[in-house]
Amino acid sequence: MLSFAILLPILGAIAIGVFPNGGTASVAPRLKRVTGFLAIAIFVWSLYLLFQLNLTSTEIQLQEYMPWAPPIGLSYHLGTDGLSAPLLALNGLLIWIAVLSSPDQIERPRLYYAMMLLVNAGIAGAFLSQNLLLFVLFYELELIPLYLLIAIWGGEKRGYAATKFLLYTALSGLLILAAFFGMTWLSGSLDFEYESIATLGLPLRSQLIVLAVLLVGFGIKIPLVPLHTWLPDAYVEASPPVAILLGGILAKLGTYGLLRFGLALFPETWSIVSPGLAIIGTVSVIYGALSAIAQQDIKRMVAYSSIGHMGYILVASAAGTPLSTLGAVAQMVSHGLILALLFHLVGVVEDKVGTRELNVLNGLMN
Repeated sequence: MLSFAILLPILGAIAIGVFPNGGTASVAPRLKRVTGFLAIAIFVWSLYLLFQLNLTSTEIQLQEYMPWAPPIGLSYHLGTDGLSAPLLALNGLLIWIAVLSSPDQIERPRLYYAMMLLVNAGIAGAFLSQNLLLFVLFYELELIPLYLLIAIWGGEKRGYAATKFLLYTALSGLLILAAFFGMTWLSGSLDFEYESIATLGLPLRSQLIVLAVLLVGFGIKIPLVPLHTWLPDAYVEASPPVAILLGGILAKLGTYGLLRFGLALFPETWSIVSPGLAIIGTVSVIYGALSAIAQQDIKRMVAYSSIGHMGYILVASAAGTPLSTLGAVAQMVSHGLILALLFHLVGVVEDKVGTRELNVLNGLMN
């Protein structure tokens, strides 16, 4: 059941790759419609999964398991709960909004829409993974498609922005992988199952080291100040549909990872570092807000405001209570929707007026 949320976009990407030939002018609109229907199906299926859950339970539900490479601890183990299911639904909704925001005529439409669907599959897989190595595989799966989406269909400085995004995100994945290996090495086991890791009794000092590495790794993805320098370039140079995916759902992998692998696995250690996390979150809120106010480019303004919103999520997460966690998830979903609509509107304004500069847009309503 859960596998369908991953297989549908992957099969859709393959189908788009063998779509009948024709001129770009005729193929691009048809591919947009086909991808739009696929996106609707993905969203409807994610809603169906959401309504199958007991959202009041903390247990992992609807699990699927298949051993892949037991000697190294890798298995195909999926599951969902009240933390991941709302974000999975958000992922399905935002791919549909991103497709709708895409221009009818676009260069290399097969590659464009196939990469979008692969991003959706990678993010869905990460939200559903109950094996730590499987999580890293899906976490990195969206890296290359997003790099291509920025590098090929981005703005004037797209090459620089895409490379910076690639390097930062790759470093994030390596740090997370190192933390996961650290957990198993310190426990003397090669079991990467989430449920098994949750029962480990690591010494406090080891927990602090592992949690610190996770905080930096996921902090890059969120991103938190001062790990945010890739974000303005990537968001601004990406086309509006790609920016919707970057800010609307990709950043949520960072906060989801902190809640899933930080707070849930190391609750006692989390309470020790929570004051520092709250301070970092507050700094991100203030920095993001002040930086956004200072911008003349409305797209860059939205990008910096996103840093502030993600700071609020970290502040809620730092509290570590059931109610604050619920608030963090609600803020993740609302921020994803708000940012998606803002980037869509930025694209509409730029398309109609030809600029994103506020000093030129003054009096636009008149």
